[in-house]
Amino acid sequence: MPTIDNRYDIELGLLGEKVKKLRIALGLSQLLLAEKIGVERSEISKIENGKQNVQFRTLIRLADALAVETYELLAPDLSLTSLKLEV
Repeated sequence: MPTIDNRYDIELGLLGEKVKKLRIALGLSQLLLAEKIGVERSEISKIENGKQNVQFRTLIRLADALAVETYELLAPDLSLTSLKLEV
């Protein structure tokens, strides 16, 4: 079983991967996503790389901008079915 510090790093990394995957699927740049949620582009980069603790308010804004429910960003398996993408 991982220690709490290891789990923290793992969870931040997984969240970052999901944010990046969704951002790219929506065709958003880091800058555009940052503008949509009111943060600097560098914060999006840090989130995507698992280097930034995410405040709950920011998590909600990310979910809204990425067209998913907040819980989907934290769920073990992210289903992109909630995205309304034209393929």
